[in-house]
Amino acid sequence: MLTIQFGQCGNQLGHTLFSEVSSDMECVNTGVSHKANFQYSEDTFDKWFSGISKSNERLARAVLVDTEEKVINKIYNDTNNPWTYSTKNVICQAGGGCANNWALGYLIKGYELSDVILNCIRQETEKLDHFDGFLLLLSSAGGTGSGIGSYITKLLREEYDKKPIVNTTVLPFSFGEVCTQNYNTLLTLAKLYNESDINILIENEQIYNICNNLLQTSATNLQDMNKVISEKLLAVFQPINHVKCNINSLLSQIVCHPSYKIATIKTTPHIPATSANYESTYNWNSYIHHLKQTLRISNLNSQLTNIELKMPSNSLANTAHHVYACSVSNILITRGIIQEQNLIMTDKFEEKHLYANWNTIDWFSHWHQNRKFLNHDKFLALVTNNSQISYSLDTLLNKTWKSYIHSAFLHQYKQFGLEEDDFLQAFAVLENVVKEYKELVSHMK
Repeated sequence: MLTIQFGQCGNQLGHTLFSEVSSDMECVNTGVSHKANFQYSEDTFDKWFSGISKSNERLARAVLVDTEEKVINKIYNDTNNPWTYSTKNVICQAGGGCANNWALGYLIKGYELSDVILNCIRQETEKLDHFDGFLLLLSSAGGTGSGIGSYITKLLREEYDKKPIVNTTVLPFSFGEVCTQNYNTLLTLAKLYNESDINILIENEQIYNICNNLLQTSATNLQDMNKVISEKLLAVFQPINHVKCNINSLLSQIVCHPSYKIATIKTTPHIPATSANYESTYNWNSYIHHLKQTLRISNLNSQLTNIELKMPSNSLANTAHHVYACSVSNILITRGIIQEQNLIMTDKFEEKHLYANWNTIDWFSHWHQNRKFLNHDKFLALVTNNSQISYSLDTLLNKTWKSYIHSAFLHQYKQFGLEEDDFLQAFAVLENVVKEYKELVSHMK
Protein backbone atom coordinates (compact mmCIF):
# COMPACT_ATOMS: atom_id res chain seq x y z
CA MET A 1 0.00 0.00 0.00
CA LEU A 2 1.23 3.50 -0.84
CA THR A 3 0.28 6.39 1.44
CA ILE A 4 0.07 9.87 -0.08
CA GLN A 5 -0.04 12.80 2.34
CA PHE A 6 -1.45 16.14 1.15
CA GLY A 7 -1.11 19.53 2.80
CA GLN A 8 -0.59 20.45 6.42
CA CYS A 9 -3.30 18.15 7.80
CA GLY A 10 -2.41 15.15 5.63
CA ASN A 11 1.29 15.39 6.41
CA GLN A 12 0.82 15.85 10.15
CA LEU A 13 -1.67 12.97 10.22
CA GLY A 14 0.63 10.77 8.13
CA HIS A 15 3.56 11.45 10.44
CA THR A 16 1.50 10.42 13.47
CA LEU A 17 0.16 7.40 11.57
CA PHE A 18 3.63 6.02 10.83
CA SER A 19 4.73 6.72 14.40
CA GLU A 20 1.77 4.69 15.65
CA VAL A 21 2.61 1.89 13.20
CA SER A 22 6.11 1.75 14.67
CA SER A 23 4.75 1.82 18.21
CA ASP A 24 2.44 -1.08 17.42
CA MET A 25 5.30 -3.10 15.92
CA GLU A 26 7.45 -2.52 18.99
CA CYS A 27 4.86 -3.48 21.61
CA VAL A 28 6.25 -6.08 24.01
CA ASN A 29 3.16 -7.52 25.68
CA THR A 30 1.42 -8.77 22.54
CA GLY A 31 -0.48 -11.78 23.93
CA VAL A 32 0.68 -14.08 21.10
CA SER A 33 3.65 -16.37 20.47
CA HIS A 34 7.02 -15.09 19.27
CA LYS A 35 6.36 -16.67 15.86
CA ALA A 36 2.94 -15.05 15.50
CA ASN A 37 4.27 -11.68 16.61
CA PHE A 38 7.19 -11.95 14.18
CA GLN A 39 4.79 -12.64 11.31
CA TYR A 40 2.63 -9.69 12.35
CA SER A 41 5.66 -7.41 12.39
CA GLU A 42 6.79 -8.68 8.99
CA ASP A 43 3.34 -8.10 7.49
CA THR A 44 3.21 -4.63 9.05
CA PHE A 45 6.61 -3.72 7.63
CA ASP A 46 5.67 -4.96 4.17
CA LYS A 47 2.47 -2.89 4.20
CA TRP A 48 3.83 0.43 5.47
CA PHE A 49 7.60 0.52 4.80
CA SER A 50 9.75 0.20 1.70
CA GLY A 51 13.10 -0.66 3.26
CA ILE A 52 15.78 0.42 5.72
CA SER A 53 17.76 3.66 5.42
CA LYS A 54 21.54 3.95 5.64
CA SER A 55 21.12 5.09 9.24
CA ASN A 56 19.11 1.92 10.01
CA GLU A 57 15.68 3.59 10.09
CA ARG A 58 12.55 2.19 8.49
CA LEU A 59 11.65 4.03 5.30
CA ALA A 60 7.95 4.93 5.16
CA ARG A 61 6.26 3.97 1.91
CA ALA A 62 4.77 7.43 1.51
CA VAL A 63 4.77 10.46 -0.76
CA LEU A 64 4.54 13.88 0.90
CA VAL A 65 2.94 16.76 -1.00
CA ASP A 66 2.64 20.36 0.19
CA THR A 67 2.84 23.92 -1.10
CA GLU A 68 4.49 25.28 2.03
CA GLU A 69 7.71 24.08 3.62
CA LYS A 70 7.09 24.63 7.33
CA VAL A 71 5.20 21.43 8.21
CA ILE A 72 7.14 19.18 5.85
CA ASN A 73 10.48 20.43 7.17
CA LYS A 74 9.36 19.85 10.74
CA ILE A 75 8.19 16.29 10.28
CA TYR A 76 11.00 15.31 7.91
CA ASN A 77 13.63 16.50 10.37
CA ASP A 78 12.06 14.71 13.33
CA THR A 79 14.81 12.42 14.63
CA ASN A 80 12.86 10.97 17.55
CA ASN A 81 11.41 8.04 15.59
CA PRO A 82 12.86 4.70 14.44
CA TRP A 83 11.57 5.48 10.94
CA THR A 84 11.91 8.27 8.40
CA TYR A 85 10.74 9.48 4.99
CA SER A 86 12.75 9.13 1.80
CA THR A 87 14.06 12.52 0.66
CA LYS A 88 13.07 11.90 -2.96
CA ASN A 89 9.44 11.36 -1.90
CA VAL A 90 9.10 14.85 -0.42
CA ILE A 91 7.43 17.19 -2.92
CA CYS A 92 7.09 20.80 -1.88
CA GLN A 93 6.51 23.75 -4.17
CA ALA A 94 8.13 26.80 -2.65
CA GLY A 95 6.55 30.20 -3.13
CA GLY A 96 3.37 30.09 -1.12
CA GLY A 97 0.44 27.81 -0.43
CA CYS A 98 -3.02 27.49 -1.90
CA ALA A 99 -4.61 30.30 0.15
CA ASN A 100 -7.35 27.98 1.48
CA ASN A 101 -8.71 27.92 -2.06
CA TRP A 102 -9.78 24.67 -3.71
CA ALA A 103 -9.67 26.22 -7.19
CA LEU A 104 -6.05 27.38 -6.78
CA GLY A 105 -5.08 23.90 -5.58
CA TYR A 106 -7.04 21.95 -8.18
CA LEU A 107 -6.73 24.08 -11.31
CA ILE A 108 -3.29 25.65 -10.84
CA LYS A 109 -1.03 24.02 -8.24
CA GLY A 110 -2.23 20.48 -8.90
CA TYR A 111 -1.50 20.81 -12.60
CA GLU A 112 1.92 22.33 -11.93
CA LEU A 113 2.95 19.54 -9.54
CA SER A 114 1.23 16.62 -11.26
CA ASP A 115 4.21 15.34 -13.29
CA VAL A 116 6.64 15.24 -10.38
CA ILE A 117 4.01 13.67 -8.08
CA LEU A 118 3.04 10.97 -10.59
CA ASN A 119 6.69 10.17 -11.37
CA CYS A 120 7.37 9.73 -7.67
CA ILE A 121 4.33 7.47 -7.32
CA ARG A 122 5.40 5.38 -10.33
CA GLN A 123 8.86 4.84 -8.85
CA GLU A 124 7.35 3.62 -5.58
CA THR A 125 4.77 1.30 -7.17
CA GLU A 126 7.28 -0.20 -9.60
CA LYS A 127 9.34 -1.47 -6.65
CA LEU A 128 6.49 -3.66 -5.47
CA ASP A 129 5.85 -7.26 -6.45
CA HIS A 130 2.27 -6.83 -5.29
CA PHE A 131 0.61 -3.43 -5.02
CA ASP A 132 -2.47 -3.35 -2.78
CA GLY A 133 -3.65 0.20 -3.52
CA PHE A 134 -3.50 3.84 -2.42
CA LEU A 135 -4.28 5.43 0.93
CA LEU A 136 -4.68 9.21 0.56
CA LEU A 137 -4.69 11.50 3.60
CA LEU A 138 -6.08 15.02 3.24
CA SER A 139 -8.19 17.74 4.79
CA SER A 140 -11.19 19.20 2.98
CA ALA A 141 -10.95 22.62 4.65
CA GLY A 142 -7.84 24.20 3.11
CA GLY A 143 -6.58 24.48 -0.45
CA THR A 144 -3.64 22.09 -0.81
CA GLY A 145 -5.15 18.92 0.60
CA SER A 146 -8.57 19.52 -0.88
CA GLY A 147 -7.56 20.94 -4.27
CA ILE A 148 -4.31 19.14 -5.09
CA GLY A 149 -5.55 15.99 -3.34
CA SER A 150 -8.68 15.95 -5.52
CA TYR A 151 -6.68 16.61 -8.70
CA ILE A 152 -4.14 13.85 -8.03
CA THR A 153 -6.96 11.43 -7.13
CA LYS A 154 -8.44 12.06 -10.59
CA LEU A 155 -5.06 11.36 -12.26
CA LEU A 156 -4.54 8.22 -10.19
CA ARG A 157 -7.91 6.91 -11.29
CA GLU A 158 -6.95 7.49 -14.94
CA GLU A 159 -3.53 5.82 -14.65
CA TYR A 160 -4.31 3.07 -12.11
CA ASP A 161 -7.90 2.29 -13.03
CA LYS A 162 -7.77 -1.22 -11.54
CA LYS A 163 -6.09 -0.31 -8.24
CA PRO A 164 -8.10 0.61 -5.12
CA ILE A 165 -8.06 4.26 -4.07
CA VAL A 166 -8.97 4.89 -0.43
CA ASN A 167 -9.36 8.54 0.53
CA THR A 168 -9.29 9.54 4.18
CA THR A 169 -10.82 13.00 4.31
CA VAL A 170 -10.76 15.08 7.49
CA LEU A 171 -13.82 17.34 7.69
CA PRO A 172 -13.43 20.74 9.40
CA PHE A 173 -15.02 21.97 12.61
CA SER A 174 -18.44 23.47 12.00
CA PHE A 175 -17.14 26.90 12.92
CA GLY A 176 -13.84 28.68 13.21
CA GLU A 177 -11.34 27.25 10.72
CA VAL A 178 -11.40 29.19 7.43
CA CYS A 179 -14.13 31.22 5.74
CA THR A 180 -13.96 29.13 2.55
CA GLN A 181 -13.99 25.72 4.25
CA ASN A 182 -17.56 24.83 3.25
CA TYR A 183 -16.93 25.55 -0.43
CA ASN A 184 -13.68 23.58 -0.29
CA THR A 185 -15.39 20.64 1.41
CA LEU A 186 -18.28 20.63 -1.07
CA LEU A 187 -15.95 20.63 -4.08
CA THR A 188 -13.64 18.01 -2.54
CA LEU A 189 -16.35 15.53 -1.60
CA ALA A 190 -18.05 15.88 -4.98
CA LYS A 191 -14.82 15.21 -6.89
CA LEU A 192 -13.67 12.36 -4.68
CA TYR A 193 -17.05 10.65 -4.87
CA ASN A 194 -16.58 10.10 -8.57
CA GLU A 195 -12.86 9.29 -8.58
CA SER A 196 -12.13 7.18 -5.47
CA ASP A 197 -13.38 3.73 -4.48
CA ILE A 198 -14.21 4.74 -0.93
CA ASN A 199 -13.99 7.93 1.10
CA ILE A 200 -13.47 7.44 4.83
CA LEU A 201 -14.77 10.58 6.48
CA ILE A 202 -13.25 11.82 9.74
CA GLU A 203 -15.11 14.62 11.53
CA ASN A 204 -12.83 16.93 13.51
CA GLU A 205 -15.50 17.70 16.09
CA GLN A 206 -16.06 14.01 16.79
CA ILE A 207 -12.33 13.39 17.26
CA TYR A 208 -11.96 16.46 19.46
CA ASN A 209 -14.85 15.28 21.66
CA ILE A 210 -13.32 11.81 21.98
CA CYS A 211 -10.13 13.43 23.26
CA ASN A 212 -12.05 15.58 25.75
CA ASN A 213 -14.83 13.23 26.87
CA LEU A 214 -13.12 9.84 26.83
CA LEU A 215 -9.38 10.42 26.94
CA GLN A 216 -9.87 13.41 29.27
CA THR A 217 -7.08 15.34 27.56
CA SER A 218 -6.53 18.56 29.50
CA ALA A 219 -5.75 20.76 26.48
CA THR A 220 -6.51 18.86 23.29
CA ASN A 221 -4.18 19.70 20.41
CA LEU A 222 -3.75 18.49 16.83
CA GLN A 223 -1.28 15.80 17.90
CA ASP A 224 -3.87 14.32 20.29
CA MET A 225 -6.49 14.33 17.57
CA ASN A 226 -4.17 12.84 14.95
CA LYS A 227 -3.31 10.03 17.34
CA VAL A 228 -7.00 9.10 17.69
CA ILE A 229 -7.49 9.25 13.90
CA SER A 230 -4.39 7.09 13.41
CA GLU A 231 -5.69 4.50 15.87
CA LYS A 232 -8.95 4.33 13.94
CA LEU A 233 -7.17 3.82 10.62
CA LEU A 234 -4.68 1.29 11.96
CA ALA A 235 -7.41 -0.69 13.70
CA VAL A 236 -8.72 -1.29 10.18
CA PHE A 237 -5.54 -1.55 8.10
CA GLN A 238 -3.10 -3.37 10.39
CA PRO A 239 -2.69 -7.11 9.63
CA ILE A 240 -5.37 -9.53 10.76
CA ASN A 241 -5.50 -13.30 11.00
CA HIS A 242 -7.14 -13.76 7.62
CA VAL A 243 -4.39 -13.28 5.05
CA LYS A 244 -6.81 -12.51 2.23
CA CYS A 245 -8.38 -9.52 3.99
CA ASN A 246 -6.74 -6.69 2.07
CA ILE A 247 -8.03 -3.40 0.64
CA ASN A 248 -9.97 -5.24 -2.07
CA SER A 249 -11.68 -7.33 0.60
CA LEU A 250 -12.61 -4.16 2.48
CA LEU A 251 -14.01 -2.51 -0.64
CA SER A 252 -15.97 -5.53 -1.84
CA GLN A 253 -17.72 -5.68 1.54
CA ILE A 254 -18.22 -2.02 2.43
CA VAL A 255 -18.71 -0.56 -1.06
CA CYS A 256 -20.99 -3.27 -2.41
CA HIS A 257 -23.10 -0.71 -4.32
CA PRO A 258 -21.63 2.08 -6.50
CA SER A 259 -24.09 4.68 -5.14
CA TYR A 260 -22.80 4.31 -1.58
CA LYS A 261 -19.07 4.99 -1.27
CA ILE A 262 -18.72 6.76 2.08
CA ALA A 263 -17.64 5.05 5.28
CA THR A 264 -16.91 6.02 8.86
CA ILE A 265 -14.90 4.16 11.51
CA LYS A 266 -16.26 3.78 15.03
CA THR A 267 -13.82 2.47 17.62
CA THR A 268 -13.69 1.41 21.24
CA PRO A 269 -12.21 1.60 23.83
CA HIS A 270 -10.71 5.06 24.17
CA ILE A 271 -9.33 4.99 27.68
CA PRO A 272 -7.41 7.71 29.54
CA ALA A 273 -3.98 6.71 30.78
CA THR A 274 -5.13 6.97 34.39
CA SER A 275 -7.76 4.27 33.79
CA ALA A 276 -5.75 1.92 31.57
CA ASN A 277 -5.38 -0.66 34.35
CA TYR A 278 -9.14 -1.19 34.42
CA GLU A 279 -9.57 -1.88 30.71
CA SER A 280 -9.82 -5.66 31.13
CA THR A 281 -13.01 -5.35 33.23
CA TYR A 282 -14.99 -5.04 29.99
CA ASN A 283 -15.76 -8.18 28.04
CA TRP A 284 -15.92 -8.51 24.25
CA ASN A 285 -19.68 -8.41 24.05
CA SER A 286 -19.90 -5.21 26.10
CA TYR A 287 -17.77 -3.51 23.48
CA ILE A 288 -19.76 -5.05 20.61
CA HIS A 289 -23.01 -3.92 22.20
CA HIS A 290 -21.50 -0.45 22.60
CA LEU A 291 -20.50 -0.27 18.92
CA LYS A 292 -23.95 -1.32 17.80
CA GLN A 293 -25.42 1.52 19.86
CA THR A 294 -23.28 4.00 17.93
CA LEU A 295 -25.60 3.30 14.98
CA ARG A 296 -28.61 4.39 17.00
CA ILE A 297 -30.94 7.28 16.15
CA SER A 298 -33.18 9.03 18.65
CA ASN A 299 -36.90 8.44 18.17
CA LEU A 300 -37.80 11.96 19.32
CA ASN A 301 -36.03 14.27 16.92
CA SER A 302 -34.23 11.99 14.46
CA GLN A 303 -30.88 13.42 15.57
CA LEU A 304 -27.94 11.12 16.09
CA THR A 305 -27.30 9.82 19.57
CA ASN A 306 -23.52 10.13 19.92
CA ILE A 307 -22.87 6.92 21.81
CA GLU A 308 -19.23 6.77 20.69
CA LEU A 309 -18.51 9.61 23.13
CA LYS A 310 -19.70 7.53 26.09
CA MET A 311 -17.98 4.72 27.96
CA PRO A 312 -19.13 1.13 27.30
CA SER A 313 -21.09 -0.73 29.93
CA ASN A 314 -21.09 -4.37 30.99
CA SER A 315 -24.86 -4.10 31.40
CA LEU A 316 -26.42 -5.24 28.13
CA ALA A 317 -29.81 -3.57 28.46
CA ASN A 318 -32.66 -4.32 26.09
CA THR A 319 -32.54 -1.82 23.21
CA ALA A 320 -35.40 -3.11 21.09
CA HIS A 321 -37.17 0.28 21.28
CA HIS A 322 -34.28 2.10 19.60
CA VAL A 323 -34.19 3.02 15.92
CA TYR A 324 -30.98 2.37 14.03
CA ALA A 325 -29.50 4.02 10.97
CA CYS A 326 -29.90 1.87 7.88
CA SER A 327 -26.58 0.30 6.89
CA VAL A 328 -25.42 -0.73 3.45
CA SER A 329 -22.83 -2.97 5.12
CA ASN A 330 -20.58 -3.26 8.17
CA ILE A 331 -17.26 -4.87 9.05
CA LEU A 332 -16.39 -5.53 12.67
CA ILE A 333 -12.65 -5.84 13.33
CA THR A 334 -11.62 -7.16 16.73
CA ARG A 335 -8.07 -7.29 18.10
CA GLY A 336 -7.01 -9.19 21.20
CA ILE A 337 -7.07 -12.61 22.84
CA ILE A 338 -10.34 -14.56 22.82
CA GLN A 339 -10.86 -16.73 25.90
CA GLU A 340 -13.28 -19.62 26.29
CA GLN A 341 -15.22 -17.77 29.00
CA ASN A 342 -15.25 -14.54 26.97
CA LEU A 343 -16.19 -15.36 23.39
CA ILE A 344 -17.01 -12.85 20.67
CA MET A 345 -20.67 -12.95 19.66
CA THR A 346 -21.41 -10.99 16.49
CA ASP A 347 -25.12 -11.77 16.16
CA LYS A 348 -26.01 -8.16 17.12
CA PHE A 349 -24.62 -7.01 13.78
CA GLU A 350 -26.09 -9.87 11.77
CA GLU A 351 -29.71 -8.81 12.27
CA LYS A 352 -31.24 -8.14 8.86
CA HIS A 353 -33.34 -5.19 10.06
CA LEU A 354 -30.13 -3.12 10.34
CA TYR A 355 -29.43 -3.32 6.61
CA ALA A 356 -30.80 -2.06 3.31
CA ASN A 357 -33.55 -4.32 2.02
CA TRP A 358 -31.84 -4.77 -1.37
CA ASN A 359 -28.69 -6.20 0.24
CA THR A 360 -29.60 -9.84 0.64
CA ILE A 361 -26.17 -11.53 0.74
CA ASP A 362 -23.06 -10.16 2.45
CA TRP A 363 -24.05 -7.27 4.66
CA PHE A 364 -21.75 -8.08 7.58
CA SER A 365 -18.27 -9.55 8.14
CA HIS A 366 -16.17 -10.12 11.22
CA TRP A 367 -12.36 -10.02 11.03
CA HIS A 368 -10.09 -10.83 13.96
CA GLN A 369 -6.45 -10.53 15.01
CA ASN A 370 -5.27 -12.34 18.13
CA ARG A 371 -2.36 -9.99 18.73
CA LYS A 372 -2.94 -7.02 21.01
CA PHE A 373 -3.13 -3.66 19.31
CA LEU A 374 -1.07 -0.78 20.73
CA ASN A 375 -1.03 -2.51 24.14
CA HIS A 376 -4.83 -2.67 24.38
CA ASP A 377 -6.13 -5.97 25.73
CA LYS A 378 -9.06 -5.52 23.38
CA PHE A 379 -9.64 -3.02 20.60
CA LEU A 380 -12.57 -2.95 18.19
CA ALA A 381 -13.30 -1.03 15.01
CA LEU A 382 -16.59 -0.90 13.14
CA VAL A 383 -16.22 0.14 9.52
CA THR A 384 -19.72 1.23 8.61
CA ASN A 385 -21.43 2.49 5.48
CA ASN A 386 -24.78 3.79 6.70
CA SER A 387 -27.35 6.57 6.48
CA GLN A 388 -25.99 8.54 9.45
CA ILE A 389 -23.62 10.39 7.13
CA SER A 390 -26.56 12.13 5.44
CA TYR A 391 -27.01 14.36 8.52
CA SER A 392 -23.49 15.81 8.36
CA LEU A 393 -23.57 16.20 4.58
CA ASP A 394 -27.00 17.82 4.65
CA THR A 395 -25.78 20.37 7.20
CA LEU A 396 -22.77 21.10 5.00
CA LEU A 397 -24.97 21.58 1.94
CA ASN A 398 -27.31 23.99 3.71
CA LYS A 399 -24.45 26.16 5.00
CA THR A 400 -22.67 26.18 1.68
CA TRP A 401 -25.84 27.00 -0.27
CA LYS A 402 -26.56 29.99 1.98
CA SER A 403 -23.10 31.35 1.19
CA TYR A 404 -23.43 30.55 -2.49
CA ILE A 405 -26.76 32.32 -3.09
CA HIS A 406 -25.23 35.47 -1.59
CA SER A 407 -22.11 35.06 -3.78
CA ALA A 408 -19.94 35.11 -0.66
CA PHE A 409 -16.24 34.61 -1.52
CA LEU A 410 -17.05 33.29 -5.01
CA HIS A 411 -14.69 35.78 -6.60
CA GLN A 412 -11.79 34.02 -4.89
CA TYR A 413 -12.57 30.88 -6.91
CA LYS A 414 -13.51 32.54 -10.18
CA GLN A 415 -10.14 34.29 -10.43
CA PHE A 416 -8.53 30.86 -10.85
CA GLY A 417 -11.00 29.62 -13.45
CA LEU A 418 -13.79 27.98 -11.46
CA GLU A 419 -17.19 28.70 -13.01
CA GLU A 420 -20.76 28.82 -11.71
CA ASP A 421 -21.45 25.48 -13.40
CA ASP A 422 -18.63 23.85 -11.41
CA PHE A 423 -20.32 24.82 -8.16
CA LEU A 424 -23.75 23.73 -9.38
CA GLN A 425 -22.40 20.37 -10.51
CA ALA A 426 -20.77 19.85 -7.11
CA PHE A 427 -24.04 20.70 -5.36
CA ALA A 428 -25.88 18.26 -7.63
CA VAL A 429 -23.43 15.42 -6.90
CA LEU A 430 -23.55 15.86 -3.13
CA GLU A 431 -27.31 16.45 -3.05
CA ASN A 432 -27.77 13.16 -4.88
CA VAL A 433 -25.47 11.40 -2.40
CA VAL A 434 -27.52 12.75 0.51
CA LYS A 435 -30.74 11.73 -1.21
CA GLU A 436 -29.49 8.18 -1.79
CA TYR A 437 -28.44 7.76 1.85
CA LYS A 438 -31.64 9.30 3.23
CA GLU A 439 -33.73 6.95 1.14
CA LEU A 440 -31.99 3.81 2.38
CA VAL A 441 -34.71 1.49 3.64
CA SER A 442 -34.16 -1.49 5.91
CA HIS A 443 -36.37 -4.42 6.80
CA MET A 444 -38.57 -3.59 9.76
CA LYS A 445 -37.76 -5.49 12.92
